[in-house]
Amino acid sequence: MRSRLMLLFAGFMCLATAAKAENYPVIFRGKVVMPDGSPPPKIVAIERICSDLSGSAPGPLTDKKGEYLWRMDVDPMRTRSCVLRATSAGFVSSSIDISAFNGYLSTTINLEPLVLTSVTEDPYAIIISESRVPSRAKSAFKAAFKAIDAVDYAEAARQFQIVIEKAPDFAPGWHAYGVVLEYAKDEKASRSAYQSAIEADPKFLPPYMTLAHLCIKSKDWDCAVKTADAMIKNDKKQHYPDIHLHRAVALYGLNDLAQAEAAVQEAIRLDPYHRTPRAEYVYGRILEARADYDGARTHMSRYLELDKKAPDLELIRLHIGNLGKPVPQGMEPELEYP
Repeated sequence: MRSRLMLLFAGFMCLATAAKAENYPVIFRGKVVMPDGSPPPKIVAIERICSDLSGSAPGPLTDKKGEYLWRMDVDPMRTRSCVLRATSAGFVSSSIDISAFNGYLSTTINLEPLVLTSVTEDPYAIIISESRVPSRAKSAFKAAFKAIDAVDYAEAARQFQIVIEKAPDFAPGWHAYGVVLEYAKDEKASRSAYQSAIEADPKFLPPYMTLAHLCIKSKDWDCAVKTADAMIKNDKKQHYPDIHLHRAVALYGLNDLAQAEAAVQEAIRLDPYHRTPRAEYVYGRILEARADYDGARTHMSRYLELDKKAPDLELIRLHIGNLGKPVPQGMEPELEYP
């Protein structure tokens, strides 16, 4: 009897092993785009990143139109999660979760676009070529970056202060000083540094974004609108479409609902691939304030579909369920993340 059980168990294990080893061929078709929908300026690579290291792998290159095709074998018995993303030096990519595709129903799958964004378009990124730093400030500049690497923002701020003392017209130095001050929770000094960066070079865009965000965080709506308007005037190529969202939030705070609606519509228009889906929620709040509850529900629900990892999802669901009713104190979600 024992031998029979052993044989049955061995047979079951063989079947399980065979099932685990069963792969299905799948063809993934997709493309990589810049935030405005255009192809990347150069050919980029696609990679697969999985929760287990054995599943991660480099993939194909895009063509000149940004399009790619990846033939891969999918094992539906594995429980790992995998995403695809583009990779190119100087850029960051959105990702696409491919874990649910198992090859049972379709062997050719068309994916949504991967959006590639230049790291220089992150207004909080401190990216300064050493060659641009005035020679008299280079020593402090290097010391500041060593402090940032050590996550010592107080020391980084002290070194950047030396940089701007030695080179008061160096706008990137002022902006970097403001960023580390903000990380160090000195928002008053940070705001002053951002303003100094703008005064030093009105065409240098990152400090407009960081200042507008800081003004919104402190609910200084006039400051946010003024900063947004100045940036929009200088950002001829629309590198930072998020500024329209900041402007919409500030105008909502000023109860200028007509202008707020126009601003959030522009933010959505300039973001065809939903890099900043929060604009849909802001649009919903503006419509709610105008007593258009059906429209508010539509845009808030769209936001929930676009951003499934938002930290306040449950609060927003509760908000949608109570549209048209008084909102209890402390239960209304923020328009933008802090």
